[in-house]
Amino acid sequence: MAQLLWRRQQTEPLRVSGSTRHVRAATGLPPLTAVTARMSRTTPADAAPQRAAVPAASVRGDGAGRHAAVDGGYRPVAVLPPGGGTGPSTAASAVPPRVGAGTVLTTAMLLVLALATVLLCVRLRRERAGRLRSEQRLLELLATAGHELRTPLTAISGYVSLARMGGLADPEKFDVAMSRMTDETRRMSALIDELVLLARLDLGQSLRREPVNLARLCRDATADAQVSSPHHPIRLTILPGRYTVLGDRDRLYQVVTNLLANVRHHTPHGTRTVLGLGNEDGHRVIEIIDDGPGIPAELRDSAFERFVHGGKLPAPVAHPGTGGGNGLGLSVAAAIVAAHGGDLTLEPSARGAWFRIRLPA
Repeated sequence: MAQLLWRRQQTEPLRVSGSTRHVRAATGLPPLTAVTARMSRTTPADAAPQRAAVPAASVRGDGAGRHAAVDGGYRPVAVLPPGGGTGPSTAASAVPPRVGAGTVLTTAMLLVLALATVLLCVRLRRERAGRLRSEQRLLELLATAGHELRTPLTAISGYVSLARMGGLADPEKFDVAMSRMTDETRRMSALIDELVLLARLDLGQSLRREPVNLARLCRDATADAQVSSPHHPIRLTILPGRYTVLGDRDRLYQVVTNLLANVRHHTPHGTRTVLGLGNEDGHRVIEIIDDGPGIPAELRDSAFERFVHGGKLPAPVAHPGTGGGNGLGLSVAAAIVAAHGGDLTLEPSARGAWFRIRLPA
């Protein structure tokens, strides 16, 4: 009975001042005030080893998520880098920051885009400058062409008015008037044809491409020029070799005949001309050399410009029935040769004019 009462006192609560508490004296437990005082006297230094003292076997997980078993549960455990140390981590600060591949690719694309923009602006500016130059040349060509066309039209209109007034009743006067009108009409047609050709070449329209035998072409041009002006002897010299090129035969023939006509129109009777054909450095070379008065030094630089008349030369010689030059012969010849990938030059000479044509073989 005594033992039963002793056990009951250990577990039965007692009522003191309306509150309930367990009897701890009988159980041998320290009073709550003593435990609290002991906990308050515990320093962080004393507690740190207790928190860090976790058995190795009770740690689970990898480095980033390691946990320690405490009272049947788990709590995170700080994992130090190799080598220990309680100060701030120096491993992350020692590694330099990496530049991502995406950043490099974006920078490269921006540079390529900027370069393409600059090239496009340069190209547009060049095209605009070229277009302005073409428009300026076209305006100058129209103004000069109008002036050149006015002369034959005035002559034809005068003869027509004279015929209406009865001034051509004489058959001889009528024949002279008809001959003059025919010459002026031919001159006007040639001028229009050359203007159209220059416009086509300025627009970049390609010429025909077919095999052309330059030897035969030079023979034909020499024969035709000799018939047109028997007083201007021409000697043809063709060196041994092959003389076939790809081009427009009619236009190349026009180049040679224009150069021969230049001699015929602006040199006196008896002027001798040499037409030579040969090969040089993979090019077919045609040379036309005369022993006439030649081209003055002040006109040599502008000889291939449009509407530069040979009449500016001193003591020009007029030939009735030839129609005279219209100032486009040399410019048309140079444009045709350039369209074939060659060049037409005026070489220096002590006497006469020396024209040189180079065409790719």
